[in-house]
Amino acid sequence: YNPPVCEFAPITVNQIFHAIAKISPYKAPGPNGVSNCVYTHFADLLVPYMGPIFRATFMQRLIDR
Repeated sequence: YNPPVCEFAPITVNQIFHAIAKISPYKAPGPNGVSNCVYTHFADLLVPYMGPIFRATFMQRLIDR
């Protein structure tokens, strides 16, 4: 395998909160079927779990960059 072109900084809790604050709560759900209003209304409960999931995804290279 080729070495990575660049390294990504770990995603922070603040970045996740900022991204959730920018989404429109009543747009159609994405491919996962979860409505944006779930993320906006329950960000305080979800973000502590989303951070480790996102960081693990990048560390394990489970997504295409």
